[in-house]
Amino acid sequence: MAGNKSSMKSLKAYEKIRDMILSGFKLPGTRLILSDLETELGIGRGPIREALMRLDRSGLVKNIPYKGAIVATPPTQKEIRHIYNLRMDLEATLAIEAMKNLTDSDIATLEELLATMEELPKSHYHYDRQFHNLIYEASNLPHLYQIAQALTLSVESMLNIYKWKKNHCIKFNAEHRALLDAIKDQDSDKVKETLQNNIQSGLEVIKETYNHLLRIPFE
Repeated sequence: MAGNKSSMKSLKAYEKIRDMILSGFKLPGTRLILSDLETELGIGRGPIREALMRLDRSGLVKNIPYKGAIVATPPTQKEIRHIYNLRMDLEATLAIEAMKNLTDSDIATLEELLATMEELPKSHYHYDRQFHNLIYEASNLPHLYQIAQALTLSVESMLNIYKWKKNHCIKFNAEHRALLDAIKDQDSDKVKETLQNNIQSGLEVIKETYNHLLRIPFE
């Protein structure tokens, strides 16, 4: 029982620190000091240490000897392009496999998530990830799913560091609707096309972040 409580605290710490990073509250290069996190999260140091190790594996945090943990620097432009090319192929494979396994209950949940996103909530991005993750989990390809999650995590700090504009959310919602319709129709070609369009739209958000907010041209 004690082990389960410790694991739950570690997971809670992981999720809270992850959200601090992805929301831009903890910027790249910020030191993640155990005593500060303990105060901020109201969680003991043991679970926080475990959470930081997990975040290190995800690429969001770097544990540096004699310095401690810091928020990792986002990928370079070249890396981002390669990551998105890999995501397009991998996530299309997962979605096509999932198409055959999604239940009526899964489809209903996807409809509910999409309806929530169409209300343009402040946490639109998190509903977006739930939508994709539900689909990918249904692929029954857990190792490939983990790789897809790692690739997404590596660019999430750039995707989510600033609040998405309304026009971004509206575009993503239309793409999600097209993807869900393709899944219902069991149309593999359309699933691949609509999903890759959605991933490409995410890359366009990163380009805008570089060009307009970070004042670094994305070439």
